[in-house]
Amino acid sequence: MVGSLCRVSFTDSEGVLHGVEVDTESLYEVAAIAVAQFREDIDPLISRPLTEFTVAVYRNSVEHTIRLGQVAKWAEHNTTEEPEGITKRQRMRALLGQA
Repeated sequence: MVGSLCRVSFTDSEGVLHGVEVDTESLYEVAAIAVAQFREDIDPLISRPLTEFTVAVYRNSVEHTIRLGQVAKWAEHNTTEEPEGITKRQRMRALLGQA
């Protein structure tokens, strides 16, 4: 996990899921930092030894925003494309209900 961004989450006693992002170098350190943040922001009483945390490690995380119209336009027929691309666009149209 050397220098990885992680998302640490847990579900509280009322069934509410909480999460925080932490950048650290070890699993135990990420959990300890998350507990400190949860205590500060959510519940100062988080101290039960059986509290279970889920740690998701992000490597090269990328986020994109795209409109449905852009996806639909991309999925339209293209007469200059090779068979692999045609198949991919047909699959996308089927997924979008445009087949």
